[in-house]
Amino acid sequence: MTTECIYKFVEEQQPPSLNKKIYRSKYDPKGPLIGSTFGMHGTNAINGKGFHDLKKNHVVRASFGRKSEAPNPKIFLRKGSHATNIPLVEHHNRQKDFHKPPVPSRDDRPVKGFKTSKNFVNSNALEVINSSPKTRKSDEVRLHDEYGKVPSYLSSVKAAIEHEKKIVETFVAEQYGPSEAEDTQVMDETERIYLINKLKQRWDDVNSVYQKNCHKVMLDTPGEIKRKASQEAELKQLEKDIEMLSRPGP
Repeated sequence: MTTECIYKFVEEQQPPSLNKKIYRSKYDPKGPLIGSTFGMHGTNAINGKGFHDLKKNHVVRASFGRKSEAPNPKIFLRKGSHATNIPLVEHHNRQKDFHKPPVPSRDDRPVKGFKTSKNFVNSNALEVINSSPKTRKSDEVRLHDEYGKVPSYLSSVKAAIEHEKKIVETFVAEQYGPSEAEDTQVMDETERIYLINKLKQRWDDVNSVYQKNCHKVMLDTPGEIKRKASQEAELKQLEKDIEMLSRPGP
């Protein structure tokens, strides 16, 4: 039994195409581009005419640089046309002048047992003592009218400073009364000795406490560090006070 069908001989109707028609502009695509300024820099063309109109009716007004000419296809860049002939460098052997002595070789052995009896300290001292002082190249710079004299402006500056100092002293005296130097009086000898004995007694007390902890090299707590520092400061202050009171009076 055959499987032929008569419908395959009937022409089928093609469905309509769904693609839209391509847009075609009504203007000439090869015409000048109106309003373009492309390629107009350096020419006498008016803006808005387009590049095609520029090529037809206008010339380039550049007055320097390479001329803009159409390339010739027969004249093209060839290999080695722009190369320059560099002369060959003549090598010559230079004499090597060593400014420093050469590095010793691995086979050199240092000189051992060499000693000198020169005393460099004494020799340097004698060299400095016997040397003459350096002289100036020229003393003409110092030989002017005001050399070695006090400038005149310093006297006026010192006078102004002294005047201001007196004004400040008078103001302080008026505000705070007389100075402390005028209110001082000589200490009695018995009182001075009494103070010295009390300071020495206080120094012994602080020192006895300080000697208990001064042998420690590593201090464990911050309190021990602070306590040791305060004891040392107090001992130094007591020693200064005792020394000041022990000096003979005026």
